Amino acid sequence: MSALAGLQHDLQRHVLDGDAAIANAVKGTPAVPVATRLSVYSNAYRARLAEALAANMPNLRELLGEEQFDVVAGRYIDAHPSRFASIRWFGDRLPWELDRSHAAQPWLAELARWEWTLAASFDAEDTPTVGIESLAAVAPGDWGDLCLQFHPSVQQLELRSNAQALFKALSEEQPAPEPRILERPQPWLLWRQDLKTQYRSLEPAETAALTVVRGGGTFGEMCEALCEWHEADEVPLVAAGMLKRWIVEQLLTALA
Repeated sequence: MSALAGLQHDLQRHVLDGDAAIANAVKGTPAVPVATRLSVYSNAYRARLAEALAANMPNLRELLGEEQFDVVAGRYIDAHPSRFASIRWFGDRLPWELDRSHAAQPWLAELARWEWTLAASFDAEDTPTVGIESLAAVAPGDWGDLCLQFHPSVQQLELRSNAQALFKALSEEQPAPEPRILERPQPWLLWRQDLKTQYRSLEPAETAALTVVRGGGTFGEMCEALCEWHEADEVPLVAAGMLKRWIVEQLLTALA
């Protein structure tokens, strides 16, 4: 290892772990001692990571308040050092950390999870989607074995609190409702359409249908799943309506 590489390695260890080896290579003065010089780098690193968390989850920061958010961010930085080349992806485990540290306030973890998922949908790979005309290319005998390929931005999320309502109010700079647990968990669909993130709530039948086809199941298997909520003679029309809606919403990239 070269002298420069050794210095870089020691500085990194100091910034990440507080290792003091680099101190021997730093010259201090009475006005600015070695510890002060080194703290500039370690503090700046932590501040930048905290800024990244706030940028990725601004509404969580608003709900917690600046002081409490800084405490949460500091604990997270200590427990989960950045593993990514891009700072954009720092914070991927914060929702699970909040599940543990703020178990009595589950809306905090769910708000963090919602903001992270929505941002991930926006940043997902750009892939062309299919149009309604693609349905005409499916032969009548092929519908049962039809498989659907979804856009990379499509994600499903289930919330057991009113985290989505909190997100909406805070995003619109409106008074946030009182955080609460819902009577029953609410599934959501999130995706990107025309360079804009979209989301909507899901009913149980569509949730089941999406789970089947997004898991690799066929259109025929999706219809079988829908029989739990609809009469058998109604299922083809219901399934066709769902498929049309998914195409219009630009959720699908291929019918295979």
